[in-house]
Amino acid sequence: MSAVFNVKIKILLLLVFFAPILLSSISLAQTQSGEELFSTKCAGCHTIGGGDTIGPDLLGVTEKRDTEWLVKIISEPEKLLEEKDPIMMKLVSKYGLVMPELGVSEGEALKILEYLKQFSPKVHKTNETPTNIELPKGNADIGKSIFIGEIKFKKGGAPCISCHSLKNLGIYGGTLSKDLSDVYNRLGEKALYNALKTLPFPVMRDIYTGKQLTDEEIYNLIALFKEASEVSKAPKIQEGFLTQSLYPTIPLGMLFIVMIFLSFYYWRVK
Repeated sequence: MSAVFNVKIKILLLLVFFAPILLSSISLAQTQSGEELFSTKCAGCHTIGGGDTIGPDLLGVTEKRDTEWLVKIISEPEKLLEEKDPIMMKLVSKYGLVMPELGVSEGEALKILEYLKQFSPKVHKTNETPTNIELPKGNADIGKSIFIGEIKFKKGGAPCISCHSLKNLGIYGGTLSKDLSDVYNRLGEKALYNALKTLPFPVMRDIYTGKQLTDEEIYNLIALFKEASEVSKAPKIQEGFLTQSLYPTIPLGMLFIVMIFLSFYYWRVK
């Protein structure tokens, strides 16, 4: 009996010791403001009046969309995707990305929306959007070396090729994530910078926790992605050349070969 009693006393003491810590962490989560939640959960992909980046600008979003729908896309975006919600599908088509699950509860989503309500398109204006800001120029060759792992990330992150390909440039890598040949066209420089700087997607965030990319590395990767996008936009001159230039000469070439063959045959028989 005394041994059991001692175990119970130890458990009780542990509960007494850890209870304040648990209560304080719960209290911190409950008292986190909408602004703090937006800063930690949303700001990596969205601005408020700064223009579209990885995702849409959220200025005036509470006036454009129903609150119930907004709560759902913040707290349960995968459900909207499964339901093929028409608004969600348009956003995916436009931005080429699916909003990740960020572990935001309905209550937290409502706090974020309350924070967003104070920003009205009528009074909130900006002269320059992030998409107009010119970033420092990177080096595509260095970006390629970083992408394939010849040059290591300074903070030790895994090379991009582990999960991605750049098929337009003949770079074939892992299949965990999509080919990035058109990512520059889809997002633009500023959104790409934000994505590589904040790493908002769960898989990337897990891989690069504590191993964030430097600005120089980001600029060089962006230069590489731009080069890949220019390849994808270039006119298919090979098809045009074959169709417009070589094709008319093919019959003449064949005739020339036949004539040579007949000449050899004629002189051999003679």
